Order: sequence, then C-alpha cells, then structure tokens
Amino acid sequence: MESLAGPIAQFIRAVSKSLDAYPRPTYPKGHLLCSLETENIKVQAFCSRMQQLSQEIQRGGGSLKKKQGQEQEQDADISSLKALVASSDLLYSHYVRLQNELFPLFEQSDAHHSCVKLMWALQDKALAWRKEVLSDHASLAEFWKSFGQFFFHVQILLYREQHILFPVAFRSIAEERATGKNPAILSHADRQGLVHPSLFVSPTGSLDFSVLEQVFKLLPLDIAFIGSDDRLQYYSDPPHRIFPRSPQLIGRLVQNCHPPKSVATVEKILTSFKEGSEDSAEFYLHVGERFIHITYYAVRKVDGSYLGTLEVTQDATALRALEGEKRLL
Repeated sequence: MESLAGPIAQFIRAVSKSLDAYPRPTYPKGHLLCSLETENIKVQAFCSRMQQLSQEIQRGGGSLKKKQGQEQEQDADISSLKALVASSDLLYSHYVRLQNELFPLFEQSDAHHSCVKLMWALQDKALAWRKEVLSDHASLAEFWKSFGQFFFHVQILLYREQHILFPVAFRSIAEERATGKNPAILSHADRQGLVHPSLFVSPTGSLDFSVLEQVFKLLPLDIAFIGSDDRLQYYSDPPHRIFPRSPQLIGRLVQNCHPPKSVATVEKILTSFKEGSEDSAEFYLHVGERFIHITYYAVRKVDGSYLGTLEVTQDATALRALEGEKRLL
C-alpha cells in the first residue's frame, strides 16, 4: 500500500484542475455523506485557524537563527499552537467514522476498495504527526517540521474526501445503506422488532437474551467475536467502549477493521489459531493516559476444531495502579 502512495499522489496532482472544476454532489439530509461533509467543513475551519496562527508566529519570530531571547518568545507562542492542535478531537472522531461507517459500505458495494486502505494509512500518519507536534522537541526546527507534516497530511485527506472519496461513494453506495435503512445496519433499538425473544441455556444455568445483553454492557470489557470465515459476527456495546465500533462492521472481514500496518499481525494470529499452534495472543499499549490490555482467544469446539476468535479489550489503568488491599465497603 505504501508503494502506491507516491504514484497516486502524482496522479491526483496531475488531474487536480479537473477535479476542482468538476461539480461536487449535494448530499441529502440524513445521508451519511451529508454528516461526514459537515465534519469535513469543521476540520477545514480548524486547519485555517492552525495556518493563520502558525503564520503569525513565524512572522513574529523571524528566522530560527535569531538571538535566544526571540527564540524563547517564539517558543512561548508555539505553546498556543500546540494547545490548538491538542483541541482537535474532531479530527480523530472524523477518521474513526470514516473507518467504521463509510469504508465498510465501500466493501459491500465494490470488491475494488484499496483506495480506502490508503486513506486509512494516511489518517494514521496524520494522527502520528499530531502526536509528534504535541511532544517535546529539541529545537524549533524539529517542531516546525512535525507541524508541517501534520498540516500537510490533514490537508491531503480533506482534499481527497471532498473531491474524490465522497463523490465516488455517493455514486457507488446504495442509498438505503448510506441512510441506515438496511436492516443489516439498523441500530439496536430498531432491531428489537426483528429479533425473536429467546433464552440462552447452558449446563450452568439460563438467561433471557435481553438480560444477557445488559450483562455484556456492564462488564468492564469490550468483547468481539470473529467467525471462522474471518468476518465480525458480534461486538458488545458498553458505554465505556474503548475503541469505537459501528453496526456497519458486522459481516466485515476483520482484516479490513484494522489499519493497514496491523493487518500482517492480525493474519498471523488468525493463522496460528486455525492451525492450532496457538490458543491466545496478548497485547498491551498506551492510548493517551490509559493502559489498554487486549487478548485474542481461539474459540474451539469440544473436538478442537476452530470456531472463531474472541477479542477482549480492557482499560486496565485503574487496576494497574492498585496497591495494598480492600476488604470492606
């Protein structure tokens, strides 16, 4: 995918005048693209504020070779730019919506959807450069390099959304899918009338499915099940969910639910489970200030044949900080 980034960027630059001149669709109210375009406009306004503030700082600071006092003054101004960048929560949520809501619809509509994988890779790069912008820098030159790359990637993505991704999606994706009228992507409340009430029964007891669902929502865990065909069959939806999910992901290949850079790891885990060489895989990482623990389990029949994979994710920050004992309320 990385090898395609350069040629695609060159092609887009070559046809940019035609893209700019081509009339963009008007997305109807209630359509997914109408909502995403509204967010796109807000991100563009955020970029304009970043550009204006960065230009003011650079004009005021002049050359990076100015005397130390002027560098210190510019460094103080950069703090305000960092604060603006740190406030860009919409950027992350916008990318997550594209990955969880729009990209799956591409896969349902067209087998050739490599473009969205490239978009995802660029989104990851933009967020990685954002992290660099907010980190400590050895020099002003390093900060401006990080900021320039961050701004550059966000602008690239905005342009491609407005002029390529959204118009192509509008022509390619059936309206009932993009407006949420497809029963496969209805909300839980809308699905209630489609599901026949039943009872979960096991040797250790039984629960009404409505009770079981509430239990899943209360567990301090995010749970997902991937079938033997590598497609997502179920995910729990607690209010504390760590990584966002949407109903459009149901039935999607799990390889397409991860950033392109993680697909090789996902494939390795699934292969080891199917071959029987491994039964679990553990990961832990920092997401902001939180410590996240993720475990994948191979789910098997009594005879050992592979049924699928259970993904369990937990915010272990508070547990990791525990000390001593607590025996009383």
